[in-house]
Order: sequence, then C-alpha cells, then structure tokens
Amino acid sequence: MNKQLFALNLAIVLALSGCGGGGGSEQGINNSGSANETTPKPPTENNNEQFVLLKQLRTVDAASELNPHTFGLDEWNPRAIARDGDVLYIANSNEKSQILRYDLKTKTVLTAIDPEKITGILKVWNTLNDISIYKGRLYVSSFPSSRVDVLDISTGTPQFIMALGTGQWWGDTVNSAIVHTHAVTANDNYVFSADMENRINVWSQSQVVAGNSLKARKFARLALPKCERSCVVRLEAVGNLLYANLSNGNSFVYDVSDLQQGAVDVAATRQQANIASVSHLADDGLLYALRSTGTVETYPANQLATISEVLPNAVDRFGSYRIHGQDQTQSLAKTTDLAVYENNLISLVNNKVIMMPLRALQQRKTTNVVNPLQLQQAEKVSSYKMLQDGESWETLTNPNLRHVIMNEILSATLNSDTIQLQSYSAIPVSDLEIQARVKGTEQWVVLAKVDQLDAFSNVSLKLKINDDSRFNLVDGSGSIQLSGLTQFNQLPSDLFDLKIASKTDTHVQKLSKIKAKWNIYFGTYNPEADSKWLRITPLYAREWVIMMTNFAYTLSSPEFEHLWFNHQKVMGYEFFGNAGMVDGENGYFKATDYTRVYQEIFDRGGISLGITNMGGGLGGGAVLGVDPWIYYGHYRWSGLGIVAHEFGHHWGNHSSAWANGNYGFQPMIGDLHFYLQHQNDLPYLDPNANKLHLANPTDLYGSISANIVNKAPNSSPWNKIDQYFADYPLKK
Repeated sequence: MNKQLFALNLAIVLALSGCGGGGGSEQGINNSGSANETTPKPPTENNNEQFVLLKQLRTVDAASELNPHTFGLDEWNPRAIARDGDVLYIANSNEKSQILRYDLKTKTVLTAIDPEKITGILKVWNTLNDISIYKGRLYVSSFPSSRVDVLDISTGTPQFIMALGTGQWWGDTVNSAIVHTHAVTANDNYVFSADMENRINVWSQSQVVAGNSLKARKFARLALPKCERSCVVRLEAVGNLLYANLSNGNSFVYDVSDLQQGAVDVAATRQQANIASVSHLADDGLLYALRSTGTVETYPANQLATISEVLPNAVDRFGSYRIHGQDQTQSLAKTTDLAVYENNLISLVNNKVIMMPLRALQQRKTTNVVNPLQLQQAEKVSSYKMLQDGESWETLTNPNLRHVIMNEILSATLNSDTIQLQSYSAIPVSDLEIQARVKGTEQWVVLAKVDQLDAFSNVSLKLKINDDSRFNLVDGSGSIQLSGLTQFNQLPSDLFDLKIASKTDTHVQKLSKIKAKWNIYFGTYNPEADSKWLRITPLYAREWVIMMTNFAYTLSSPEFEHLWFNHQKVMGYEFFGNAGMVDGENGYFKATDYTRVYQEIFDRGGISLGITNMGGGLGGGAVLGVDPWIYYGHYRWSGLGIVAHEFGHHWGNHSSAWANGNYGFQPMIGDLHFYLQHQNDLPYLDPNANKLHLANPTDLYGSISANIVNKAPNSSPWNKIDQYFADYPLKK
C-alpha cells in the first residue's frame, strides 16, 4: 500500500453480533450517548518496518437489488439471467413471459422483449426456463413450446433469427424435435439444449439461419443421466468444454472439441456428485460456480481443460451479502443463476436479482505487535438479557429470536456500526478475546479484548477499524493489517470468521471444545394440544441450555471418541441399528459406520426442545423432550442417559443401540457423564448456576426430590466406564 493510502483515515465500522451462535434480536437498553468509540491504533511509525503479503482476496461490498417494483410490476417469477454489454436480461416466466432488460451502467429500465411483438414469433412464451447470450445472439429456452428461439440483439433492437426444435414435443424427437427444453447455451460451433429425455441436443451453428427455423436437424446428442421432466439444469460452454450442472449439485463436463456428426448418447468425460448447481464463464477469465456448500466460488478458466476433476482449486469464495444500509446477512445458497458485470457479481437468489460489488483486499503481516483494544462491558451501547423470568412464551418459542448453536455459545458476527457479543453461557465469563480470521486464511488475530459478559446476555459495543488498524496474531508472531478497507461502503458480512476465547477463564475454554453444530430452540409443545407435553418456561429453558451444553461437551470429549471407536472393546458388543444385535443391514456397525455416524452426531441440525409429562421423555426427528425431574437430577442422579436415549431416537428405535435402555447410547453416555463429573470436567457441575431446585414451587412442574438433589456420585470407580478409564487412562 502506498503512503497516501496509509494516510487515509476513513473509518469503516465493524460489528459482531450473535447470529450464528444463537437467536437474540431486541433493542434492549440504549446508552449510546455515553458510549466511547474505539479505534485500533497503528504502532508508532517505523520506517524500517517490513510487511509480507500473505493473501490477496476479493469480498462483497454493500449490495443492491432488482425486484418486481424496479420494473413497475406487482410480482414476477425470474427464472434466469444473462448479460450482454451493459444490459442485464431477466427471464420473467409466467403465462405471458417476457425478458426484462436493465441498463447496469445508467441504472435504468429498458423496454422488455415481448415475443408477441417480435416478427417471426408473434406468440407467447408460456414458461421460460433459461436464457443465454453468446456473441450478440440471445437464446431463449421455452419449456412447453419445445423450442429454442434465437434472436439477434447486436443492434440493441431484438430481431428474430430462427427457432430450434419443431415447436412440438412429438414427431421426430431423434433428429429435430425438442421434448420440453430445460436449458440452453452456445459456443462458436454449437448450440446446446437439454430436454426431458435425459439428453443434451446439439445443433451446428451453421444451421442457425432463418431458412431452418423449426426444421434444423440436430448435429449430435449428449447423454445427461436422470434429467427428466422435473430436472433443473444449467448449461455453460467454456471453449470446447460444456458444463452441465443439476440442481442437486451433480455436475457433468463434456469435451466437444471433436464431436462427430450423428453421435448419440455421448457421455461426459468428467462427472462428480454434489459439486455445483450453476456455473458461469465471465469476461475476467474466471468460471463462477454455486457450490453445493452454498457458496459462490471462482476458478481459472484456463485450468479447466487440463484437470481430472470437474473444478480446480478455488480463487475466491463468496457466501453471503448485505443490502446497502441493512445489517441482516443473507445467504447465496439458493442462487439459481449467475452473471458478472465488470467487478460486480450478479446473483438470481430468493426471487430477486442481487448485484454485489467485489472489492480487493490485501492481508499483510509484520513481526511488530501492537497494544490490543481493551473493551469494557460497562461501556455498552445497548444490551438485553435472554431466557429471563417473565419473558413471553411467544418470544421464548420463536426460533428466530431464541436459539443456540452449540459450538457458538459465545458468538459474534459483523453488523454495520457496533460489535454485538452474545452469550448463552449460564454463568458470567471474563477476560475474553474476540478472535477473527479472514475467511479462507489460517491466521487468527485478536480483534479486541473484553473484560466480561453476563450470563444469557447480548451486549453492543463500538469498534472502528481502517486501513491503518493492526491486529496481533493469536500465535504471538506479529500483527496483521488489511489494506483496501477504505474502498467499502459497508464492511463485508463474510469478511471474518469470528470466535470468542479466553486464556484464563476455564469455563470459556470448555465451551471452546464443543464440536456439536446443533441448533437448539424451544418448541411450542403444550398440554392443550397434547397431554404428553408441558409448556416451556424461561426457568426450564435455561436448564435445557445447561443440559445440552454438558451433553454436547460430553460427546465432544476425547473419552467419547475413544469409546465410540472402541465400542466392542469397552462395552462388550458392537453398536447396532434398528435390526438389532445381528449381522447384516441395520445390524452391528462396521468400521465405516462408526466413522460416518460419528460426524453425523455433530452435524445434526435443528433440535426442538420441550418438557414431557410421561415418565421419561420423547424423541425422534427434531424432537427432544424429557420429564421435569431430569432438569435438576442431571447434576447428581440421572446423568444424561435419558437425554441421550431421546437424542438417539433421531437415528433409531428401541430395537437399536440408539434408544435401548440396556445397551448402547443411553448406558454409555450416562456412565461417561458420571465419569466426567468425577473428573470435574464438565462446563456445569453446580446446580446453583440456574438454581432450578431452589425455585418457587409455583414455577415448577412437580416437587423437588431431596434424595435426587443431594445424591452425589461416588468418587471411586463404580461403573464400567469409570473402571475402564481407571485401568486405561487417556493421554491428554
């Protein structure tokens, strides 16, 4: 970066809020008048300071959107987009479909392409599945019309050239007719159109002349497996390669450099499952693709012909965006089409056209360190508490307002002008570091330090950074500077991965070990709808968070990993599925089953928690409920065995080791939980964290059993797992 750029002091605001880590969206108490803004300071100027460039990357600036109102419409159904020069074309599919046009340079709406007004067509496009532009020609894929219309748009006024197919789905479907076309693209030599016959029809460009309209003969046919009537496919020509991406991520690559006339069922030269659902070749020499992971990634087009996989290593990765002036982060995962205009990524997502400026950043390192920012909870801009007594049932059971991602109990996310820190810890935490990592890199830095966070709290603090700001590396090897931040109108939503850590708070250190990614929330179960359920209250919701934290920690422990992969040795039998204790399908686990299911345990999605009233609990699918006595008994008497049993119903029935009271998950987790209690190795060991057992009787479901409260597990080995780890202690 040059010295002039260093001198720029335009502040860009960072904000970290509880988004991924849990739901908490309220205004809270506002103290903005007394809050102190804080800016990381650069070190004293050192002319001999040496920087090393670690990474150059692009990320998304504040986005804008096109919606039906942009075009004076009440509603629309955009199915595909394509760009030619400064003009964006949008296939608006309905009973009388049109192709909308928008000038990206002047930001003005142009006259739409109406097929009923174009000489040579003069009839409606009922359903538009796809459009594609190549060298001044617009290719229009009309599903029920069973044809591809080709228009000359090189003069700015669309002129009909001809139509491929016959306009009927019957007849000579081998040589001429298209059977309901799904997608279209073109290159110098060919036009490609996929239809519902598990194929991609190919015509020579030499056939695309007015005299051949509705009667051009196909040049060849490519095989496209499992693409029938409901198939959603995108085609993209990259030189002599043709990419076909299905909506499920299955991707096919065809080499058409030596395609023979009359060839049929030509197979893809490369194919992979769960790769990408959309791909687009841009003028910058990059192929943009929506990956099955939900991110848009870029790849050098000049590498595509020489690799054995469908895609090479990614250059850029974009996962989310924010509309200008809004704090809400939105995902690109449901993108259905892509285009690129200069340095703007254009995505058709969630029935809107999103235009995202792409900005370049440089991550640079120096061996010098700086004094980190010290933030104080007392200097909060605003704050509020969650799961507090008196909170309404509607708020408590709204998963958008109250939810916890288990491996992000302490969480942070970027907003416009504040740092929001969220804690779903049931006890206060202190001496915290907000650690950040630029996405796609490995270097964690200390963004700031915070003195403390209250239990179940959401706190907003201020922090400003600019091109001069430095952040110490967590490993102590120096500091990091990000140059290019002053370009942004709004700090990117996906610039950083963020986490909260501590070098001294042992509770925070335990929370940091949790691997489970579950999203827990509180169900609307109630006795009026089903007598098996009781209505959740804040008191029991807090205890659920405690129980699930201990449960997630138990499953994340090295002890559980050892037990899981040595189940036969420790428990005396192999884990088994719904078929029971038999060899064969759904019977005893094999090595591959243990490996696969171990990760499935951590990757389980949403869990809807509740209070049951039936003598144990309920589980299955997303449901997980246990009876009232377990909420205080889990500290001493019940362990987590019953929670594990109901959790296990997500995978198996009572015939399986998932939910069999005598075998498998329930006894293993119950015994392991007691072992970890003996080791003082759980996030929560003290029932006074929530004091449910001391609550007013009117706030409880049932009476408290003193025998359960006061029962303390013996410190000496007294179950199979206690004895096993006494005999074979793990090396830590």
